[in-house]
Amino acid sequence: MENSTTIGKNYNLQWTYGTVVETGKNMETKISGGGGGGATFGGYGASTATRIRSETIIHDQIFLVDENQQEYSFQLKHMNVACRNGNALSVFQAIKEGRNRGSYIIVYNHTTGQVFSHKGMLQMVFRRNGWLVLALMIAAVFLGSVGYLFYYLILILPVAWFLEGYITANKFLKETDFRQFK
Repeated sequence: MENSTTIGKNYNLQWTYGTVVETGKNMETKISGGGGGGATFGGYGASTATRIRSETIIHDQIFLVDENQQEYSFQLKHMNVACRNGNALSVFQAIKEGRNRGSYIIVYNHTTGQVFSHKGMLQMVFRRNGWLVLALMIAAVFLGSVGYLFYYLILILPVAWFLEGYITANKFLKETDFRQFK
């Protein structure tokens, strides 16, 4: 069963409630590196360190059946959902107004009471449009010739933009009673 309500900056929150009938979990590791090297001349030289970075992405595949025996499948990333067959789940998707599909941002396990979220996507829902911040930063460059204090906006605006999403998303997670979404 799918339901919806409005949250964030022009997003609809749609959720599906059902019982888990099958789950799967895969992990993907991405490794990248760069840098390194150096030179010597006349017995003297220098080298730079090689930087290696790895990232593990957890993929969850969950199949739910609702009260009408309708089956749903969800492929989720970056949530690491803990559930098993028979658990009752609500899977939440944030859909920007005017669009048909969105991003999965939250899974609530009604059986265990646990909330799992894709923090990056959830923060994006609660942030203002990035183009607006960029336009204000460009305006600050031009206004800087009038008064040097406008140059501080170039530093402050991106930090404020990030914090807006971070703080509001955390507030949403803490203040929302996910038990009601069935």
